[in-house]
Amino acid sequence: MNIGIDGNEANIKTRVGSGQYSFHILTQLNKLNKLHHFTVYLKSKPLSDMPKRNKLWHYKVIGPKLLWTKFALPLYLAISKNNLDLFYSPTHYSPTPSPIPTIPTIHDIGYLQKPDEFNKKDFYQLKNWTYLSIKQAKHIVAVSEFTKNEIIKEYKISPQKISVIPNGITKFKKHTKTESAKIMHKFKITKPYFLSVGTLKPNKNYPFLIKAFSVFLSRQRANALSSQLVISGKKGWLFDEILKTVVDLKLQDSVIFTNYVTEKERNILFQNATATVLPSLYEGFGIPAIESQSFDTPVIVSDIPSYREILGNSGIYIDPNDEKSLIKALSNIKNNHSQNYKRYLWTQSATKLLHLFDNLK
Repeated sequence: MNIGIDGNEANIKTRVGSGQYSFHILTQLNKLNKLHHFTVYLKSKPLSDMPKRNKLWHYKVIGPKLLWTKFALPLYLAISKNNLDLFYSPTHYSPTPSPIPTIPTIHDIGYLQKPDEFNKKDFYQLKNWTYLSIKQAKHIVAVSEFTKNEIIKEYKISPQKISVIPNGITKFKKHTKTESAKIMHKFKITKPYFLSVGTLKPNKNYPFLIKAFSVFLSRQRANALSSQLVISGKKGWLFDEILKTVVDLKLQDSVIFTNYVTEKERNILFQNATATVLPSLYEGFGIPAIESQSFDTPVIVSDIPSYREILGNSGIYIDPNDEKSLIKALSNIKNNHSQNYKRYLWTQSATKLLHLFDNLK
């Protein structure tokens, strides 16, 4: 088959969220594919770490960049002799309209549950462009059973039209004490710390985490103990309350914001944390929970459907609206040394995707 791919989310230097998903899926497709011909469409030339060209893997750079998914790409697909059988998007947005059968990837539809947590422009695009992608699709990829069920309920899509292909992780080797010490020094981490990973945005529930940590810290200090909270993620949107909460509680020395970190830095942070804390109000999947387990670091997570699905009994669950629930979890860390993460590897995800392409011939 000849398959087109929108590779733009993968083709950026600071990859988070869907950018990580896109990059790792493309990397593994490139390694595992022995049959299909892929053409990856981009707004700009591929970065040096993108999958290398070969006889089954090609790049096509087209413009203009403005409204690329809605104008440049659909126009090019309509007028060019591309011989594509399918067009796969590792993000919500397929080229629309498209003369070629499309397969979008839906990570979550949380924006419909909490529209007030998005600015108007982003909400409009997420709501309307995702709707068009879903309604046009020949088939849909969802990253979890939870997301699949949300799509069925919201868009009245047949379950047979949706395949669950979960997020994954890469097998990492542990870093040395010297490497770890450099990262601790860089981010001014001088005490045992709890780690939270994710873009600074409302659904991550960071003000709740910071307030609970403040109470936990005061109790620690009463017993001559102390910890730090490290929040690792770039600024997203509506993050002012997060920063204000730290200032209001006078926690500037105890709460560290790293901003964007490299993959190596993030892995070292996971490896050395007391626990990873993810008190999200909504998630479509939750890659950091699995990444943390791969470094044998306990995971404290909200008791929400997506985390229950991917972690089963291997997570420490809290009520994301009850500070006492989180304070108790922070005070009673138990590591069950779970091997749960082995169910989620990018090689497995890419293999499932290739099988899906085969079945859609």
